Amino acid sequence: MTALALVVALVVSAEDAPPAATTSTTVSTGQRWSVVGGRTVGANGNVIEAGLGWPGLSVGYSRGVLDSLDLGVRLSFNYGLEGLVTRVLPGAKVQGVLKFRLLDKNALSLALTFEPGPLFAVDRFGNGTVAFSLPVGLKMGLAVSSALTLGFTFEMPLWIQFGAGGGANLPLLPGLGLEYFIKSELLVFFRTRMGPTLRPGGFFELTFDAQLGVGYRF
Repeated sequence: MTALALVVALVVSAEDAPPAATTSTTVSTGQRWSVVGGRTVGANGNVIEAGLGWPGLSVGYSRGVLDSLDLGVRLSFNYGLEGLVTRVLPGAKVQGVLKFRLLDKNALSLALTFEPGPLFAVDRFGNGTVAFSLPVGLKMGLAVSSALTLGFTFEMPLWIQFGAGGGANLPLLPGLGLEYFIKSELLVFFRTRMGPTLRPGGFFELTFDAQLGVGYRF
């Protein structure tokens, strides 16, 4: 009887004891979409973004046709020719926008981008520049928290100038970006990139661009 009473006491005390503390590690996965990183907007989602800086103003729209694929269009009004710091020329550019997500795991995302389109510029003597751009790039995003994402890019925004003195121009542009989510559907961003452009004739010029802007998902 004494042994039985002891067993019953042990069982009751075990049931009344508080559960053992568990240790868990939470990794922030950030928001579902990104402007500076590799995340796409998602199937049937839409994003409008606008940015201002050097070399101009841009407005873009993208739609998620698949969970991993966004298609859209971007219109830019520029006062610098493709970011060349020595070419202060007013102009405009129209681009198609393709963003294909390659990876989205925990806080890390990676995407391939392709943004082809024509561009136009005019110098102070009225001489026009006509070209076609074929930009290819990689975007990587790292969600620091639910509100903050860092972006890392490498882009080769090739553009081909037509007419006399024309030819292929190949920029090699690493870049950084930062976005902050005010709400899950609204963010502000800053992005910049800088590097050399191989110009026709084999010489290099410095290319730089930077934008501060907003993005809205609906």
